[in-house]
Amino acid sequence: MYSNHKSTLLSLLQVESNPNAKGWWEGYVKESAPFLGVKMADIRKVVHQWHKNQIAGNLDVEQQVDLALSIFEGEYTEEKLAGTLFLQEILIPFNAIRCDGDIKRFADLFINRNIYDWNVCDWFCVKALGALIKKEGNRCATKIVAWHSSENLWQARASLVAFVPAAENAEYYHLIEKASKVVIRREERFAKTAVGWILRDISKRNKGFVDRVVTENIGYFTLESLTNATKYYSKEEKSNYRQLLKDA
Repeated sequence: MYSNHKSTLLSLLQVESNPNAKGWWEGYVKESAPFLGVKMADIRKVVHQWHKNQIAGNLDVEQQVDLALSIFEGEYTEEKLAGTLFLQEILIPFNAIRCDGDIKRFADLFINRNIYDWNVCDWFCVKALGALIKKEGNRCATKIVAWHSSENLWQARASLVAFVPAAENAEYYHLIEKASKVVIRREERFAKTAVGWILRDISKRNKGFVDRVVTENIGYFTLESLTNATKYYSKEEKSNYRQLLKDA
């Protein structure tokens, strides 16, 4: 139904592509996903121009949500980032997205492997899911954090990374702690680094919380995830936690 709109978007992105940028990005993500080679500023410019000229006057709000989610079916990372920006900068501010009705559809992006690498996962979490949590609060937060038990690695990662933009809000710490205790026990690197990331940002405001989560789960941390979680600690504190990890 939306193939023409998506084809137009892809064509506009291809105009902005750069072979050098493509090579750099694919090397950076270790060829885990294909790129066109378009800078984020240019993706943003294309999305807003495309929406203004092609979408706003032709599709109603529900159709635009359908279109935004279908963009994630595209082959290239830039298409998925365009879908994320469409959600974050156009549809969420317009109150077109609601956790109650749309969270299952967001989960399907992971289940259907439309989000399957750390780069797109993290952009989607920080930009779209994070914006929803800030907008709708605890009702939305509880639905997203429930993903911590998902078999899908990226959906489980999202249960924590989505809270990075709200890391200053202690209202969510009990949810983050519950999810962290499950996700840190997974063997995958990107599960453990999700825990390290959210704890790192919380440590700027509440080291006591981070100390408790790390200490109670130290045997499941890797050096990488522990280093991330304690990034803003003193040299002596970091050394003490590394020793605690060795002794676990």
